[in-house]
Amino acid sequence: MKISSWRTNLQRLLDGARKVCVGLLGLLMVDFFELKFYILREQLLRLMVKKMKATKAISRMVIAVIVIVIIVIAGVVGYYLTMPARLKDTLIMGTTDSVQSRLDPASAYDFFGEEIIQSLGSGLVEYRAGATGSIDDIVPSLATNWTVSADGLQWTFSLRKGVHFDDGTEFNATHVKYSFDRGIGLADPDGPFVGIGYSDIINNVTVVDKYTVVFNLKIPFAPFLSLMAFQGSYIVDPAYAPMSSVINYTDGNPRASNTMGLGPYTLLNWTRVGGKDYEMRLQANPNYWNASGGYPKTKNIIIKFYGDSTGLALAIKASAVDIAFRQLAAADIRDMETNTNLHVWPGTGAFIQYLVFQEIRSPFNDTRIRQAVGAAINRTTLAQTVFLGQAQNLYSIIPIGMSGHNDVFQSLGDPNYTRTTQLLSEVGYNSTHKLTFDLWYETTGHYPQSAQQAQVLKQSLEASGVISVNLKSAEWSTYRANTRQASMDASIYGWYPDYIDPDDYIFPFLDSTGNSWLNPHYSNPQMDQLIAWARGNTSSTARNNLYSQIQNLMVTDCPLVPLYQGSAYAVTTLNVKGVYLDITQNWRNWLLYATQ
Repeated sequence: MKISSWRTNLQRLLDGARKVCVGLLGLLMVDFFELKFYILREQLLRLMVKKMKATKAISRMVIAVIVIVIIVIAGVVGYYLTMPARLKDTLIMGTTDSVQSRLDPASAYDFFGEEIIQSLGSGLVEYRAGATGSIDDIVPSLATNWTVSADGLQWTFSLRKGVHFDDGTEFNATHVKYSFDRGIGLADPDGPFVGIGYSDIINNVTVVDKYTVVFNLKIPFAPFLSLMAFQGSYIVDPAYAPMSSVINYTDGNPRASNTMGLGPYTLLNWTRVGGKDYEMRLQANPNYWNASGGYPKTKNIIIKFYGDSTGLALAIKASAVDIAFRQLAAADIRDMETNTNLHVWPGTGAFIQYLVFQEIRSPFNDTRIRQAVGAAINRTTLAQTVFLGQAQNLYSIIPIGMSGHNDVFQSLGDPNYTRTTQLLSEVGYNSTHKLTFDLWYETTGHYPQSAQQAQVLKQSLEASGVISVNLKSAEWSTYRANTRQASMDASIYGWYPDYIDPDDYIFPFLDSTGNSWLNPHYSNPQMDQLIAWARGNTSSTARNNLYSQIQNLMVTDCPLVPLYQGSAYAVTTLNVKGVYLDITQNWRNWLLYATQ
């Protein structure tokens, strides 16, 4: 064969290899690689011609060239595979939830408000992603280390140095003291400082020096460190958080609409239309203490608010959003699990819902009537019909899997219509003179499928033959106003953990002061005393014994009835990573990222 023919064939072989390599490298390096490959090809051709003229070893030369081509391709592929993926600088999240009050940790006591506070601020400590609830899951944030006295009454925190708020102010111990003094002093009855009872736990906060702060406690509160990881304990910027008042949404001024400044993000935009959240934009905070660690992973987060779960489901299916989180209907979640273009992220279930009775109103000022309604609830139908098995029957106010959980409400039945009929007969109700009351639910997508829940509960209660239920609904602001005015006979509420401890599922509901946000007018001195003993005890055995007594008394008094325990679900496009839905239920925007 002529040398010219071999040269032509080799050129074709090398050009084919070039096309493969260029395709692998992508558009970013096309021009560079074309030039380098042309030079390499010409060098190989000259070398081949020279060798063939000298030795006539055509077959050996062809083999050598093929080996060289394979090596080149392998090298290019290896380089391509080890190149860092390009990440998107903006992610869009869709939700039906919204900020229910304000972005101020002294007042915000709703899931979404707290999650935005978490993106805009920092606490002394935080739960690591993937937390299971162990004390070992709590890691440093604004504090680098801490110690506790032998009696559990004094906690000393050493603070991180060189940290600045987004306005450039240097963070120090005075800001910690200011934040807790403010929250306790404001004592918003709808807020976490009253709901959790910070003033019953903390005696005072003392500044030792610029980077050391001491919490002196009234009781050796066992979950204190976990409480410090809660968003209500986040540090505020005094420049935007007046000591004498909480802050509210300010149209056109996102900075004045939040009190934070130490978090991974700043609030670039917050738009409301007709009083309802329309869009939020979070932008990376260059002053964030962990910016050097590569956080947040995505520079911009855009949050779009949808009116219902149907609109949110359509948005994620059409890739109009990268992430859909709160609240998708159970049927949509099940459908998306088989959608090859989407990723469904199931979470750990620590979310509960329950039925609250207003004891200042007739008929629920009678314990027997509250028990009768509690005995007529069919939890299985609720979990299977509304949530398609994505929820569990709950017979304790403390979630399944958490210490202190006790299925005490099984004693009422599930349902037990015989007991319902018997109890109501004692107060004059029967099949011809039925107990009639209003059952309220919210309509803003704050909880999952509230209307369907209410309908199933109505059917369950009316199946007793001695109860008649009128369903009523309200958007969230009216729902909360009705709660404060004690104008709803019975209402459906839900709870997400503030801190991972059974106390967080007891004090805010059953203590006569802590339950002010729920305003059920339930008060029992015996209950208050049991809760106080449990809060001030560090022995897990003693605490579990007290929680057992508390829950038994809860069934007797029946101020509320647990319904089900649910899990959090998020759905994303396939390129989104960094989603963690652990027991804290925290949504960590700063860990999210997606490849282009």
